[in-house]
Amino acid sequence: MKKLLYITLILLPFWGCNDFLDEVDQDKIIPETTDHFASLLLKEFNYATNTTYRNVNYMTDDLRERNGADATNTKKKGMKTFYTWQRELEIDEDGGTVRYANSAWGDIYEDIAIANYVIELVDDAIGSIEEINYIKGEAYFIRAYSYFNLLNLYGVPFNAATASSDLGVPLRLDTGVERTYRRSSVAECYSQVEADLEQAMMLIEESGLTKSKWHPNAATCNLLMSRVLLYQRKWADVITYADKVLDKYSLSVMRTGIPFISDENDEVLYSFQTGLISGWSSGSEKYFAVTSELYNSYDDADRRKQTFFTGMTAETGEAYNWTAKYNTSFTSMGFANFRVAEAVLNRAEAYAASNQATLAIDDIKMLDAHRYTSTDDVVYPDNDSEVLSYVLSERRKELCFEEHHRWFDLRRMDSRPEIKHVYSVIDETGYLLQTETYTLFSDDPNYTLPLPLDERENNLLIRNVERYEKFPVIEEYLVIP
Repeated sequence: MKKLLYITLILLPFWGCNDFLDEVDQDKIIPETTDHFASLLLKEFNYATNTTYRNVNYMTDDLRERNGADATNTKKKGMKTFYTWQRELEIDEDGGTVRYANSAWGDIYEDIAIANYVIELVDDAIGSIEEINYIKGEAYFIRAYSYFNLLNLYGVPFNAATASSDLGVPLRLDTGVERTYRRSSVAECYSQVEADLEQAMMLIEESGLTKSKWHPNAATCNLLMSRVLLYQRKWADVITYADKVLDKYSLSVMRTGIPFISDENDEVLYSFQTGLISGWSSGSEKYFAVTSELYNSYDDADRRKQTFFTGMTAETGEAYNWTAKYNTSFTSMGFANFRVAEAVLNRAEAYAASNQATLAIDDIKMLDAHRYTSTDDVVYPDNDSEVLSYVLSERRKELCFEEHHRWFDLRRMDSRPEIKHVYSVIDETGYLLQTETYTLFSDDPNYTLPLPLDERENNLLIRNVERYEKFPVIEEYLVIP
């Protein structure tokens, strides 16, 4: 691993309270060579921890509270504002502050700041033009991916009719100083993400270099582009970019008992966010478990059922652990991964949405052939109207608990589903006092995260997406001493 590098920059007002570009001592190294810039990107994006990936899972229909989980536990209470879609994620029901509850904004803008710094200065680095092009392309990819995630966390869900006026996120494409800034529209943000990906692809291909799976390659850029276009429902373009991936890379058979995400697996295009792996065994799985709906959607012949989930101890009863994807039983590399399966799913959805149902099912059959011990008993829909929902179900099963896939997929649906979460209040002696049922309604504005409180305080001109207060339906229980 290259020597840890720091950027000597004075904190910019735009980055507010996050303090991620602090001024450092003069004896710290300033990037000068291509190796320095490459290490800077690797450290920031590969090894930095982004807590948002964990939190958004609690808002989906893939997780439920585990029966009998103690409500006084700090880990469970710390997730309640997300799990119950509260209007303010950083303030608990007692008025206290929930630390790091809405840190994605700062974490992701930190990545963007580093990418901007590299894009501006790497041309003058000491090193070959091939290395400069690859590093600059990687920085463009990181910026594109970062803005895509920001937009789908804090921006209004994409709607072609209103995207030019809907609130997206602020676009910062340099390291200049601005004391106030506006939110760009959703359409402007998607346009910028596409432009950055085009630059990334061009520069990485022009470099002629091949690097390890810790770095995005041209296929990774094509895969992300297919995802970006999928969210905008540009079906023909989705197919074009997915084809670019599938023309060169193929699926691998998933086998139980060995990590699926590995350097030897050709299905893995790019792996990152290694800093999350060790932090996921934090005990939260004791208080939240996989929903029965998701778990039971896997056939017994589906290897993903054993690979993605593990049964808990007798103490936790019927619950299934949802954090298996974040430990070494599934990945020997990073937490987040770009892999060929997504290209298959993106293309299948685009086929289904553009009335090419047979081609969509062919793609799903290809995926299943690499996931099942046998597909003889799998019944595929022969009614065109059922194909799209079938493809989306397969997407949920394949990509569950990876990146932000499920939450983002819920947000972009034609009719966003209504989700109910039950939260049990149990006293310190173990008695169930009451259950609280919270509802995220279809097309609920709480499908979009609020801006961090500090961000709103530091920039009074920035607009926030208004969210609902969430109140529970309560069922009380008689406690018998």
